[in-house]
Amino acid sequence: MQKKAVIVQDISCFGKCSAAVALPVVSSFNIECALLPTALLSAHTGFSRYTCFDLTQQMQTALDDWKALKLEFDGFFSGYMLSDRQAAIALETLRSLVKKDALVLVDPVMGDDGKAYAMLNDSFGEKMRELVSRADVITPNLTEAALLLEREPVLEGYDEAYIEKSLYELKKLGCKIPMITGVSFEKGKIGVAFLENNRVSFVFSKKYDGVTCGTGDVLSSVLFGALLSGAGTSKAVSKAVSAVEKAIKGGVKNYGIDFECLLRS
Repeated sequence: MQKKAVIVQDISCFGKCSAAVALPVVSSFNIECALLPTALLSAHTGFSRYTCFDLTQQMQTALDDWKALKLEFDGFFSGYMLSDRQAAIALETLRSLVKKDALVLVDPVMGDDGKAYAMLNDSFGEKMRELVSRADVITPNLTEAALLLEREPVLEGYDEAYIEKSLYELKKLGCKIPMITGVSFEKGKIGVAFLENNRVSFVFSKKYDGVTCGTGDVLSSVLFGALLSGAGTSKAVSKAVSAVEKAIKGGVKNYGIDFECLLRS
């Protein structure tokens, strides 16, 4: 039977990221996707001009309708949210419509490059940590891992011991398999660190210069699709890291990588 997943993401009308990436990539794993949209952007935030429409009320309306329809989901995958209210709706979705044995992947979108996003406040942080506590897998970048742990981000000069300590601290928040993306110990290589069964593992690929908007969306989407399809963690992470490299090699267009190459047979 085809599995069903709910994806909590924003929609960029132009530019290749967020739901525009998650929906086709996850669907390519033969997973039926339902979108709970958090925001509608005229173009993604990498452009010099864009308008953002808050869809909080529409999220709640969709959730109420889904409850009435008695929908059930085998997977839950969340990304960008605008507020603590949206995070609360995501939690309500998780509690009311997602099966107890479902795969839950939370990409805690809170900041990047050492800085928190504008919507991050104490209340939002608390709701995100609550969401993380219910997750099987989380995929924060270095900045987001630090924000979850309520400390200053360290973006360079760290070593394996620092990453390992961070992973164990993230696990204490309640998630089963914490990951940290964008990890790099040497020039020209970047990858993912993850903790499973008290063992820390790393998967790296070549680091490319230039605009790479959407790399995180490709990584988390492939990871989620592979895991929900039954792949083990190591295989799923390797597949996701390889997918990002392949998409970057395909070229950067419209401030986004060529994720479409992953969908072509």
